[in-house]
Amino acid sequence: MILDISHNYIWNIKTLGQLHNLRLLNLSHNLLDNVPMVVTKFENIAELDLSHNQFTTIGKKTLDWIHTQHEKIGTFKLFLNDNPFICSCSTTAFLRWILTTKVKLDNNGNYSCWVAVDSRNHINYTKNIAEDFHNYFVNCDPILWIRLGISLLVSVLSSLVCITLLYNFRWRIIFFFFRNLRRFAEKGLNLTFDYDVYVSYSDDCVCFVKEVQQKIENEWGFKICIEDRDFIVGESIATERATSINKCRHIVFVVSPFTAENEWSRFEIERAKYEKFSQNLQKIVVITKDIALDNIPVEFSIIWKDVLLIQWPVEKDEVEMAWQKLRLWFF
Repeated sequence: MILDISHNYIWNIKTLGQLHNLRLLNLSHNLLDNVPMVVTKFENIAELDLSHNQFTTIGKKTLDWIHTQHEKIGTFKLFLNDNPFICSCSTTAFLRWILTTKVKLDNNGNYSCWVAVDSRNHINYTKNIAEDFHNYFVNCDPILWIRLGISLLVSVLSSLVCITLLYNFRWRIIFFFFRNLRRFAEKGLNLTFDYDVYVSYSDDCVCFVKEVQQKIENEWGFKICIEDRDFIVGESIATERATSINKCRHIVFVVSPFTAENEWSRFEIERAKYEKFSQNLQKIVVITKDIALDNIPVEFSIIWKDVLLIQWPVEKDEVEMAWQKLRLWFF
């Protein structure tokens, strides 16, 4: 059955009666701007002519019905030529449908449309729009850009957090890897140490040595050997000093005005020279405390070429730099 109601200036249709065998419906040359719901009630329509009307787009429900008819009947013809279609963000679903549908369209699915995206207001054709679809409608999905923006923001923040953590803990990370590398090398050379640092000092530097102990052990995680705490009571003082220096990677001499009066200073200097020559001792550090370089005991001359010197400062900022220098030298 064929029903032709074209050229009637129709702008709305409420009913068409009980036309169960209707196969072709011609609604062309009217004033329709949307497909009447009554049309979608016919289950046997295989051809629909909507050309020369006022359609700016075709709604999703109508497109779904057309797809259903095509699947059920096996073929469906749709005529849409000469409608004032609009190519905009709100009609992208219809434009995509034109590109992908298997329904037979007149004019090969290439219809003129008014492009209303951003400031590009002009007439174009759906085929041309399809070839450059992304550029035309890149700004049409705000949710997509919001998600992309959030993802980018999260990535940037994560990177900043990682960079900040790496920067703040850079020395700990460097020290961790260096310490493990050093232990691996020492294991290969069959070197074992009970302590990281042996500290030689005089009685006038006890308070400063406690500060050094706090910094080295509690903050830096090294183990130091000091006379007042680690020497075994009852053993020979000379034996204890020699054995303790042998068990340490490094030795630190805290040199003060009373160092020259310390009877064991020369012994420890000689022992440090021996261990350095034997390649057991890695670093010899001299910290001068309240003493000029010219007044350093002459005994240090025998190891001076191997000494790493720190003249302990008074200013707070310079003290922090001295601590950092000492820490670096332990590696």
